[in-house]
Amino acid sequence: MHVAPALPRRVVRWLRFAGASILALGLLVGPTAPPASAAGPITMSATVLLQGHARVGSWMAIRVELSNSGPAVKGELQLAGGTSGRTRFSVPVDLPTTARQAYLLHAQPPSFGRSVKVELVSGDRTIAGSDVGFVVHDAAQLVVGIVAEKPDGIIRELNLGAGSNGLAPAIVSLGVADLPDRLEAWGTLDRLIWQDIDSSSLTPQQLTALRGWIAGGGRLVIVGGSAGIGTLSGFPDDLLPFRPSTTIDIAPATISSLVGLPPLGSSDVPAFAGALTGGQALATSGDRAVAADLDYGSGSVTVVGFDPTSSWLATSRDVDTLWRRFLPQRTTGGPVVTSDDSQIVSAVSQLASLALPPIGGLILLLGGYIVLIGPLNYLVLKRLDRRELAWLTMPALIVVFAVVAYVFGTTLRGTDVIVNEVAVVRGAPGATEGAAQVYVGVYSPSRSSYDIQFPGSALLAAPLSGEFTGNGDPTALDLVQADPALVRGLAVGFSSQRTVRADAPAAVPLVRASLAFKDGLIGGTITNASSVTLEHVAVVLGSSVVVVGDMAAGAVQPVSLRPSGNQLFQPLSDQIFGQASFGDSSGINEDSLRQRVRRSVVDQLTFNPQFGNAGPLTSSGPVILAWGRSQILDVRVSGQNARRSANALYYLPVGIDVSGATTFSSDLISSTIVSSDAAFFSKDPFNLNMGAGSATIAYQPIPFGGTIAASDVQFSLNGAAVPAAGAVALEPLTAAPLTCRDPANTTPVGCVAPRLDGIPEIEVFDVRGGAWVRLPHVTQNATYALKDPARYVDPSTGEVLVRFVNSSADQGIGFQFQLSISGVIS
Repeated sequence: MHVAPALPRRVVRWLRFAGASILALGLLVGPTAPPASAAGPITMSATVLLQGHARVGSWMAIRVELSNSGPAVKGELQLAGGTSGRTRFSVPVDLPTTARQAYLLHAQPPSFGRSVKVELVSGDRTIAGSDVGFVVHDAAQLVVGIVAEKPDGIIRELNLGAGSNGLAPAIVSLGVADLPDRLEAWGTLDRLIWQDIDSSSLTPQQLTALRGWIAGGGRLVIVGGSAGIGTLSGFPDDLLPFRPSTTIDIAPATISSLVGLPPLGSSDVPAFAGALTGGQALATSGDRAVAADLDYGSGSVTVVGFDPTSSWLATSRDVDTLWRRFLPQRTTGGPVVTSDDSQIVSAVSQLASLALPPIGGLILLLGGYIVLIGPLNYLVLKRLDRRELAWLTMPALIVVFAVVAYVFGTTLRGTDVIVNEVAVVRGAPGATEGAAQVYVGVYSPSRSSYDIQFPGSALLAAPLSGEFTGNGDPTALDLVQADPALVRGLAVGFSSQRTVRADAPAAVPLVRASLAFKDGLIGGTITNASSVTLEHVAVVLGSSVVVVGDMAAGAVQPVSLRPSGNQLFQPLSDQIFGQASFGDSSGINEDSLRQRVRRSVVDQLTFNPQFGNAGPLTSSGPVILAWGRSQILDVRVSGQNARRSANALYYLPVGIDVSGATTFSSDLISSTIVSSDAAFFSKDPFNLNMGAGSATIAYQPIPFGGTIAASDVQFSLNGAAVPAAGAVALEPLTAAPLTCRDPANTTPVGCVAPRLDGIPEIEVFDVRGGAWVRLPHVTQNATYALKDPARYVDPSTGEVLVRFVNSSADQGIGFQFQLSISGVIS
């Protein structure tokens, strides 16, 4: 029999000691903790509102329903999200026995992945969890929501075409319960169609969020149906261009400008009708509007009194044009930052404590060190005849220098915690309510952690572009959604700053504006009706700017702006604040830092990752930009009496009165991608680039009341001025020629070989005839005028639809296109 060798005594003693230790530890700790479900039978379900659709950089609202048939539970709902997926969003939970409760948890979806896990946590125990799926959309993809009793009819009609990124729009059928209560969670939606659903079923919170969403750039399209005019009763009057008062039958010709020429024998169409109270009529019957559009802030509300999905309208050849007109492609830019926010994050870091030390001070310190450790040390030791002591004096002088340098740096940076706010507040003239995106920087002179409180249930997140902390993980944030909202344990490195982004409602100084466009000038007055001074006020239209200056409380200032575009490709910030000058930091003071901050914020509003800051301000009309120094959020750092600094930009879109003989050009005309089937297509502030295929662009003047009788439409490619005297008159071809499939053999018969001059074929939409017409091939550096221009200009909106066609299968083209529209508005 084999006998195992005895273990060495040292090993035996060690095993006995380990066993005793484990037994003692078990007695101290007690029995192993039960699994999370042992806390009680908690059931949880979670869904993302807007039917699970989300967008990176925007908020999504998650409805979490909890029921508890066991002991009471206090804890938090938590999930990890944000662009990096490592920000923790939390909501406090108090769930008594037998309770059934619903909570809303707001989070920003991670850049990667299609689900997040929501967990109910109490202390260090996870009691319940639920995976929540969502669909993330590209930053440039159009998302259209439909709230309708029978959405299938509208969905079948929507043929909006791919956007500039090549992605088809996302069409989402929604119920009223799918609409969030908070404005911030509407950021995924670009357009909303409403039909046959009682608007009075909207909660006050949903209606407030809807109003803010429109003001921020959303488009609400209300179309007629079978449920009657009572379904619009929940929408306030100031959101509607007309309040439908009756339903009438209208002749097909009444709406031909919207849907094209009706087929022969088309029957009358029932439609809502009412007196126009705001905006512009798109179709009328007698003295009543049956379709109209109202600009509200940066967005719009369109009421179409008839049902585009009924009778002959559903098969109209131009129903696509109607929907594409009211549901244009998504545009980037504007006051809401949803992608790259690096410019505004840089603005937050503009603190004297974070600035480079003055060059003069550094030179003096370094020069003193060189003199002290070199010639002066040598001369003193030589005079004492003790040069051998240099081995001792030099290390001592180095220590002294290090202490002096430390004191010098500490004196420059200070010893206070600093809270620096940079905010963009969206509002409107005549209103004092707005919405703010606030970037809050917390500077710490030493390595430490802080709890930061934000009042008013602000939604908190990390900056979209990330940040550099100087210590630790730059994306680790622990955020609690409550009132006040809380950042727990914000770790800040030595002499460093952390930045947190907050979205919240905000008060806006009361500003009144009265502007009109006449004889090529935008003129009028701006009144600061608030009790605070507004600094560096400017009126901006596209890339045209007039600086009004500071306005004290109650001040009235005249405005005179001639829209001329940005001929020198000068950044908007340079036009407002003057040419930037960077270099010697010895001149840094509060005023210069404040201007740097404000310059960076304006750069953020016009920032394009490909083209820098030389683009225009994206807006359908003039915008008042005004600055304040007051904090938007009363941010508090626990246990600290922090120093505070703030810069707030108030972004106020303003209406403008346009009447009489008028010419729209340059910044007075905006362009929107309607559709594209080209192999590739891109549009930037300066150029159009496309492959084989076509692209349709809508050119529309700034909003005006009444109608326009067009007298002149001019255009040019690649540089020629518009409008211009002596423009070449153009009449459309009787038919668009066929393009040769095989240019060498000229097939089919009579075909025309694709031109290789880099100039596209151009078609314009004949509003009267309801059809596209081809123009003769044009050349660059020449100005052309359309014969009978009223055929191509929508009298209600001034819109001109232009289609560019590249017939070459092998050659991409790039070009510039300018257009002007002249006429009389009445």
